[in-house]
Amino acid sequence: MKFLIAWIAVMTVLTRPSWTTGKIRVLGVGQRMALLREVRFPDLLFPRWQSVLVISLIGMLIGLNPILRAALPDVSAPWRNVVVELVVELVAGLLLIWVAFLVMVAMLRWWLKRGGRWDGQGDLFNLVAASWLVADTLVAGYASLAAPPFLIWHLFLPLWLYSLWVGAKAMASAIPQASLGYCIAGIAIGLVPAIAAAGLVFALVGMVMAMTGLASVGAGA
Repeated sequence: MKFLIAWIAVMTVLTRPSWTTGKIRVLGVGQRMALLREVRFPDLLFPRWQSVLVISLIGMLIGLNPILRAALPDVSAPWRNVVVELVVELVAGLLLIWVAFLVMVAMLRWWLKRGGRWDGQGDLFNLVAASWLVADTLVAGYASLAAPPFLIWHLFLPLWLYSLWVGAKAMASAIPQASLGYCIAGIAIGLVPAIAAAGLVFALVGMVMAMTGLASVGAGA
């Protein structure tokens, strides 16, 4: 509950008009998407670095998740310390989210162009990133606090499903030829290769740690 209150306070400050209209416009767009308001591609004409910041923030929160930390091999280098462990976890989280995000964007681009529903004009990268801003940062941030398992089903799962709805609603409003149901199907289809790619990257991270001597011999998930 403390994290939820802190998150609401931070989002309230960051989504002030002075921030959302002149400084970091992705905050305002993401907030509108979370409220299921219509968003058009002209609304997404903000610098790409803002989307990069959003996805990287989610990745770092994922890296702080105790579940991910437990799954990674134990750090055992002679220079092992808290900083090394933190860096490894953050890098792993960033790699996972970026691989999943890029695969999802690529799959959605292909899916939305099917049947001439979308001509490819517009920034789908910014659209997907902004749609992940509110619900996904809340889920990833709360998960990093090692919440009790029952909250996963009573809070995380509904929020995660809501984030899928937010993304589908945003795409359907930006691309009128693509129905809400079609956008939901696209996200569901994109999740499969995105999760598979993220899992492959996670396995490669463990292999690299073992090959470089950063992980303990025999240590694992």
